[in-house]
Amino acid sequence: MSSTEAINNFVEGYAQLFKTGQRSPILRRPDEYGMEYEDIFFPSLDGTVMQGWFIPALNSQKLIIANHPMTCNRYEFPGHLEEYGGFGEFKVNFLPDYKNLHDAGFNIICYDFRNHGISASGSGGLCGALGYYEARDVVGSIKYALSRLETKNNIIEYFKAMKAMILLQAVSGHAFVEQGAINPGLDKETTVAAFDKRIHELTGF
Repeated sequence: MSSTEAINNFVEGYAQLFKTGQRSPILRRPDEYGMEYEDIFFPSLDGTVMQGWFIPALNSQKLIIANHPMTCNRYEFPGHLEEYGGFGEFKVNFLPDYKNLHDAGFNIICYDFRNHGISASGSGGLCGALGYYEARDVVGSIKYALSRLETKNNIIEYFKAMKAMILLQAVSGHAFVEQGAINPGLDKETTVAAFDKRIHELTGF
């Protein structure tokens, strides 16, 4: 197989993954790290139902809204499991980070984006917009935070978080593709360029 064919085959698999996503399981919960939590539900801006956790900090109105990368969920990315090993067989666990933030006095809202974890499907199952549709979920999380007594006065911090998410969405797909290209020894720049072209063909983005 030529290098061009190898890149095209690799890119097709990743582009299809980023188009429709891959739900990953929630294997652990905040109480396993000594944190009380509440299961929460709220609508995205377009009505798609999000599911997540509210982790309260005693006598605090400080808030972090945690948004996860593609193919992850509010808890982790289970790359140690065979069916999720295509990105390098690494595991990402967000709960220790939540624990540090909680102990520093922050309330935490973390949730699964549409078509991820156990949140509802939305936008026809399309995930390949790399943030376009998920921005509606972020707005839903902000509106939900504004509805809670513990967190309604922290609007400045929400918008700081939104800016970071918008900036990082443009590179989040590339990071996964670059890491995946390393394993079979593909040229990263050529692979990323081919991925950008194919994901645009599939999604319009």
